[in-house]
Amino acid sequence: MKNSFAWFGLLLAVLAITACTNLLPTDSDVGTLKGTVSYRERIVLPNNARIVVSLVETNAQDNNSSKVISQHSFLAEGAQPPVEFTLNYVKSKLKPDTLYRVIATIEVDDKLLFSNQSTKALNIDPLTTTRVDIPLVKA
Repeated sequence: MKNSFAWFGLLLAVLAITACTNLLPTDSDVGTLKGTVSYRERIVLPNNARIVVSLVETNAQDNNSSKVISQHSFLAEGAQPPVEFTLNYVKSKLKPDTLYRVIATIEVDDKLLFSNQSTKALNIDPLTTTRVDIPLVKA
């Protein structure tokens, strides 16, 4: 009798978990943006340099206002520019007729070294753009 209650409880738990997996994006709803970040200065990146690449929704009326759609952060670990990145995002979070751009930064010990934020925004259509190369400038 106790075994049947245990199996029934386990079955209910499995059904609940299965039902909740619909909340996760499916493979067809995940977009991928690949590219590189680079800079012109002859500076070697230390291993602990943190590279952050973000896909942001930009407000056309207020260029300082933006919403992060997706972000990927990783350590350089010996990689030197141009450094390859892959950024996944959920396609259903994107709105038609909305301005999106890619922002990249490189920082060491929480100090910003390079950024593309002060340069011209890289306008992309995330649904059709699959690659973007981001030139950075010294902060």
